[in-house]
Amino acid sequence: MPHLRFVPVSLRISVPASTANLGPGFDIWGMALNLRNEFVCDRADRKDGSIRLSFLAGDTGVVSAGSLPKKVEADNLFVRVYNYLMKKAGQPPIAYDVRIIVNVPFSRGLGSSSTAILAGLTLANETLRREHSMAYRIEQLLDFALEFEPHPDNLTAAIYGGWNLCLPGNQPAESGPAFLRVPLKIRAPVKIAGIIPDLKLETRDSRQLIPVSISRADLVFQTSRVAALVYLLQQESLAQSDAFAFRAAIEDRMHTSQRAHLVPGMFEVFEDWYRDGAYACFLSGAGSTLLAFWPQQADISALDLTKRLREKKIAAVQREFQIDMNGLMVLA
Repeated sequence: MPHLRFVPVSLRISVPASTANLGPGFDIWGMALNLRNEFVCDRADRKDGSIRLSFLAGDTGVVSAGSLPKKVEADNLFVRVYNYLMKKAGQPPIAYDVRIIVNVPFSRGLGSSSTAILAGLTLANETLRREHSMAYRIEQLLDFALEFEPHPDNLTAAIYGGWNLCLPGNQPAESGPAFLRVPLKIRAPVKIAGIIPDLKLETRDSRQLIPVSISRADLVFQTSRVAALVYLLQQESLAQSDAFAFRAAIEDRMHTSQRAHLVPGMFEVFEDWYRDGAYACFLSGAGSTLLAFWPQQADISALDLTKRLREKKIAAVQREFQIDMNGLMVLA
């Protein structure tokens, strides 16, 4: 028999950060941001189908080398997701060496876990496509992703890019999609900027603080704010009075106050930012990142957004963001 030569295959998977909730939209929407984790996947000449990971800090200045994992946990999320999809497809896993270039910090409310889940699914799906001429549709991958993260806000933003509203489906997932996606546009002359504190907050712990049910009055409060925020962000021009409407539209009774103690001085930070001209301030996802919509003409570089946390001996990175419209990308 002829000798079969091992041919390495390299795949680069790039997944953006995302912010979810945006005030009143708890679990219903997410927005992709221009920070990206990149997964460089090189086919390995191992027969055991193992995934070997290494971590590198990206060049954005958001993540330091010292904050990266010193060792790879046995139940690493990326590896679990990859093996899950290969098993679901009835195919043996193929070994890869994966370098993760980290720009999305862990446990900061910027969708780091979503990047790992989607990258793991994508590596498995591309392996199935190339090795077995089979692959799952993007909608199916999102349903699989919900097995690991049961809220679609960050996942949808990261895979599609932009700002997406997620409507829960009315039927079981096996008979239809688990949720429906409605892409939303931002036409308002605004920008996003804020701070990423040096505080790790685990989503599973932070979610324990959310009430299981809310009153009718709070339901009316939430839905009115959701409608107002969508309306304001879709206006092509903003009047001076809209600044007051923005501040009201970002208000929330479901999760923000309940989580405020996890980021010391959060509301003081927001008050500072409102005095500096911010339209609407909010906790990103489960935290600890704090963000705000600002007028497009605001000079963020001239502002010290981290001052209040520094007074509390908490380090933070100040950053201005763009909305990422590309979503997940696969680069061969």
